[in-house]
Amino acid sequence: MKQTILILLSFFLSINLFAQWERVVDYNVGSTGQVAVHGSTVFLYGFEKTQFVYRSTDNGNTWTNIANKFPDKVYYVHGHGSEVFAIVGINGIYSSVDDGVSWNSKSSIPFTDGAVLSLVSDGSTLYAVSNRNSVFKSTDNGVTWDKITINYSQAQVFGFDFAAAGDKMIFSALNLGSFVSIDAGKNWTLKNPKFMISSVNAFNNEFFGGTYGMYKFTGDTGWTSITSGFPNGIGVSASTRSLTSAGNKLFTCYTDVFAGSKIFVSEDDGNNWSEVGNNLTSASTTSLNDFIAATPNYLYYYIYSIFDPKSTGIFRYPIQTTTDVNQYNGNIPKRYSLKQNYPNPFNPTTSIQYAIGSRQFVTLKVYDILGDEVATLVNEVQTAGEYSVQFSTTNKLQTTNHTQLSSGIYFYQLSAGSFIQTKKLILMK
Repeated sequence: MKQTILILLSFFLSINLFAQWERVVDYNVGSTGQVAVHGSTVFLYGFEKTQFVYRSTDNGNTWTNIANKFPDKVYYVHGHGSEVFAIVGINGIYSSVDDGVSWNSKSSIPFTDGAVLSLVSDGSTLYAVSNRNSVFKSTDNGVTWDKITINYSQAQVFGFDFAAAGDKMIFSALNLGSFVSIDAGKNWTLKNPKFMISSVNAFNNEFFGGTYGMYKFTGDTGWTSITSGFPNGIGVSASTRSLTSAGNKLFTCYTDVFAGSKIFVSEDDGNNWSEVGNNLTSASTTSLNDFIAATPNYLYYYIYSIFDPKSTGIFRYPIQTTTDVNQYNGNIPKRYSLKQNYPNPFNPTTSIQYAIGSRQFVTLKVYDILGDEVATLVNEVQTAGEYSVQFSTTNKLQTTNHTQLSSGIYFYQLSAGSFIQTKKLILMK
């Protein structure tokens, strides 16, 4: 039995050491195609002569075009809490509670001076970003919206991107860069580094900005350049676009005018970066933002290449998040935690304890070494508090398809709002 475990451990290590990019489909969804995820469900959408909204529930192996479920063009897809949201037509909001199987009209955002570009969430609050100087805030999952205005008298403001973490917000505007608010949108200050910030993302209550280089917003003062790990530091010929995260991993697309595009990852809050895989095509995508997205198991990258049409399609890279709590460098919010299961190894029952700091939709799932879901332990809204769950391999109601699990390595993942963490457990029969 010990020999079996060692073989599985060796297999697991080989997956992480030799993982490579692969193009799973050659779909062309247009020059502004984007990717979104909700749990392990992946959405690829865009417009190329006709509307495409592809959905995959098996790690990108097979896809279904669900565009006919919407009455108008889909401009944006975003997962928030227990629902998936879509911007449909002019400021219409649709949502799905079954990961995109069925959709219903949620509401229309009360905005008539333009269009809503995208949706953003900070865990508990949903935001809709307009292409003018407005952001709309919803605390009831898109039923009602409150308007936040970015006042700036020196020029007209055209929204491009937005990120929020509690009362701190950053609004990226076309040709102006980043407007910063530290009082929940009441007051705004234009703050840029040497170059204007074009895209922003909140991660572990910090903000990262993409432009000619990579920047982190430090405290309430300003932007600090990050160069460690990027080729030749990073200069005016290179930029970073599209930021996404999974567990403790933060991903970005690094594009050099001369060398093309690569995906980079940081596992220490954006301070140091390294290339993801070494076999990815260098073709650059024309999409401006949100063309990479991550589930707990895979990173997805949509490429639409004008100069290399053979590279167009969706690429996938395995990124099983197995980081232990002590590798988060103390940056995990103290009110959220996931403890190591006990006993471990176990047979047939083990206990998993976790804590959440506010009312959230919580999922606790178990995956096998290939990233396939094998059990759902929690899938409901829970109030703040400490919880303990018993996972038993003999409880067929817990396991997917009611099957018995064999000896080996498994992973359990807690998701609560924007908090996601994964740990490893070993079943030894």
